[in-house]
Amino acid sequence: MEFRVLGPVQCRTGARPLKLAGPRQERILAALLLGADRVVSVSRLVDVVWDEDPPATAIRQIRNLTTALKRTLVAEGAGEDVLTAEGPGFVLRPRVFDLRSFEEHVSRGEFREALACWHGPALSGVDSPVLRGEADELDERRLSVVERCLDEEISAGEDRVAELKALVAEHPFREAFAGLLMRALHQQGRQADALNAYRQARTRLVEELGIDPGPKLRELYERILRDEPGYGKARCFLPYDVPDFTGRDAEIRRLSDAVRLGRPVVLDGMAGVGKTSLAVHAAHRLAADFPDGQLFVDLHGHSPGQEPLPPEAALEALLGQLDVPASRLPGGVDRRAGLWRTRTAGRSLLVVLDNAASAEQLRPLLPGSATVALVVTGRRRLAAVDGAASISLEVLPDEQASALFAAASGRPDAGVAALCGNLPLAIRIAAARLQHRPQWTVETLAERLGSEHARLAELKVAGRDVAAAFALSYQELDADRQQMFRLLGRNPGTDIGVPAAAALAGVSEAEAERLLEDLLDAHLLRQPSLGRYSFHDLIAEHARNAASDEESAPALGRLLDHYREGGGDGWYAVERANLVAVTRHAFDAGHDDHAWRIAENTAEHLRESGHLGELLAVARTGVAAARRIGDPHTIQRSLANLTLAYWENGRLAEGMRCAMARLEVVRASGDRAAEATALSRAGALHGMLGHYPEAIRFYREGLAAAKGTDDPETTATLWINLSNVQETLGLLDEALASARRSVELRKDPRNTVLSSAQLGLVLARLGRFEEAFEVTARSIGSARELGYLFGEAWSLIDHTDALLLAHRPDEAREHAERACGILARLNHPLLLTMAANSLGTACLALGEATASLARHRLALETAKRIGYRLQEARALAGIGQARVALGEEADAEFRAAREHYAAMGLSAEPLTAVT
Repeated sequence: MEFRVLGPVQCRTGARPLKLAGPRQERILAALLLGADRVVSVSRLVDVVWDEDPPATAIRQIRNLTTALKRTLVAEGAGEDVLTAEGPGFVLRPRVFDLRSFEEHVSRGEFREALACWHGPALSGVDSPVLRGEADELDERRLSVVERCLDEEISAGEDRVAELKALVAEHPFREAFAGLLMRALHQQGRQADALNAYRQARTRLVEELGIDPGPKLRELYERILRDEPGYGKARCFLPYDVPDFTGRDAEIRRLSDAVRLGRPVVLDGMAGVGKTSLAVHAAHRLAADFPDGQLFVDLHGHSPGQEPLPPEAALEALLGQLDVPASRLPGGVDRRAGLWRTRTAGRSLLVVLDNAASAEQLRPLLPGSATVALVVTGRRRLAAVDGAASISLEVLPDEQASALFAAASGRPDAGVAALCGNLPLAIRIAAARLQHRPQWTVETLAERLGSEHARLAELKVAGRDVAAAFALSYQELDADRQQMFRLLGRNPGTDIGVPAAAALAGVSEAEAERLLEDLLDAHLLRQPSLGRYSFHDLIAEHARNAASDEESAPALGRLLDHYREGGGDGWYAVERANLVAVTRHAFDAGHDDHAWRIAENTAEHLRESGHLGELLAVARTGVAAARRIGDPHTIQRSLANLTLAYWENGRLAEGMRCAMARLEVVRASGDRAAEATALSRAGALHGMLGHYPEAIRFYREGLAAAKGTDDPETTATLWINLSNVQETLGLLDEALASARRSVELRKDPRNTVLSSAQLGLVLARLGRFEEAFEVTARSIGSARELGYLFGEAWSLIDHTDALLLAHRPDEAREHAERACGILARLNHPLLLTMAANSLGTACLALGEATASLARHRLALETAKRIGYRLQEARALAGIGQARVALGEEADAEFRAAREHYAAMGLSAEPLTAVT
């Protein structure tokens, strides 16, 4: 007996539907099926059958109709327990149920089979307002599965253009179908047709709904316009799957079965046993079952020279793979873990957490949804994952180990795998050595391996020292390659490029590249990306042990010289992670001049690229090194970088303490130019914290200190900062004069952008809109010409606020959205708070109260976290206005906003102003 709700509500025996006793019994059956296997109360059934005014006998009629339904079902062959009275209602237990079948097919990724369960609109023929919402949800669920099905098929290269054209015609305002049609056309080389499909979709939305396409469809249009290949496929972050993976059939079956049953999997075993290879290989085989993506993070639980990845950083990496920008991440492990569980809920994802160190590291990373499959690897057995299938990997059985050697070397095994202790990593190294020595026989290699006695303590297997494979690999190198291998073992960074390796070894770049490539061919190095080289963690340990302090000290000195000299923007981007490690190593080794100079050179590049955690780490090390040097100029410069790091990270109170320490140093040194700069930064921090009288005092003192110095840029910065505070306090004529002075003094084009934008905003507050828009538009244009993203975002915010003052919210929203997009990429919480507030104000002016509320809440969360008082007050006021527009109470928000404004000495008038 089959029950159906995905189409007409029916109970069928064979090809024949049962005849029900009228529409009331049909409604009861529908309600019971929607609550299948759960108690559906009589009161709900009354609501379903009689929309508003049930008769006095309603409960008795429900019981009679339900009892009659049970008799009909039992008479047609159903069991007595198919429909039972329980507690306040009834439970229907359908054995074959189209909705359950549909969901089971979906969970297995069998989308076409799932869609075949449908026979029309959900609950068709049942005219019940109470059930209409659930029917609509089911229809929406079907459409979402259609989208997933077509997404997967298009990604697999199948032609679905005709089907999608029909769907777009049937659902003209469903942007997902328009996007899939664009992808399908683009995949077939029909770029023009794909772009035309977008234009048609946009025309429909604009002409009939008065809205533009959403950002996802616009982004797809831009990517197709640039003719980017393969756009829209599910994102896969899994590492490369080796083509000659051998053995582990039983383990792969256990892992795959557990994943498909919804159980997490934990792989453990000794180093080099192949945990990561197995996890990656199995994950690639399972990838099609997880259309929303496959994520991978190395937790560095046992990576030499690296601390285990903190859970907060691991969550940042995982959320980044889900396209959550760093600027949107909350602080603290618990809040990030909550966001991770929210973002993964209901999504069909496969997550591989490699190289876990401990249960404490792992627990915050566990997803909360059964739709997310989890595979964890680690050297230790981990009890952090309840209900997990635990698979402990031993070394390969003899037959599989020999097969792996044969696959990797191209020659039959003759005892080499056994001499490597059947450890996969050692087998691959031995096979690589044989491949590159065609004059050797397998017996020759076996003989040489058998004579080796070097040991790595953790790689003893069944009485054999598989570390002999590492020692033999090293001993077979010539002197130059041996030296490069040893010195690379002392590299403090996570990987190395050719120029750095050349400096380390004291050779030319051409020679360094040749040596690196030879080590790569010998499987003593790996290449994570083009031009970058790194060790496997076990071999790194061997290399470190092989190097002497006497040899490595001058080599590391050359490496530090190389990093101190720096490079262009691209160089800093590639070397970012290494610069943090190198700066710390220089400090720990007592190379203080190198440490502070590397920090000094690196800080601005880290700020520009939005890597604010690394900026703070480098700046702190720079300060510690500078204090040991003791030179006042060095100390004040390093404190300037640390103040900047705190500022950019939104840690304003710590930034203030650092700024004041710097001010004390520069005043003691008598450096008036440095004093003016320090006063400017301290004043800005006071302004962010809502201490406006103090900010003005510091700016005035800074202007006095700047007199007589040949530093017009610092003077201009002081004037523009002063203008900002004067504008906030409503001293608009003074703010205008200060802004004009700043613009006049500027020489640097980037700084001119910032001063001009502020000038435009002050003009707008004075009601001089034509002048204001000319100035702010020019600032935006200049920033774009310079490729100055920070300046563009700054100018866009001021232009947005000017548009809001002129009651032009449509344009304001467009510019605010652009600013938010830039600032998310730059990971800049201070400006993002301002942009989000402006966007929220624009949305409210356009009647979009829900969107406004979301933007102001984002601004409030960020402002509270970083201590930006003015924007916190503005966000509270915006939330209050949005809640009023939604018909909700907002007294608490307005009261809090007034208290914030009063504490800053500001009028409560901003509660009713647009900005």
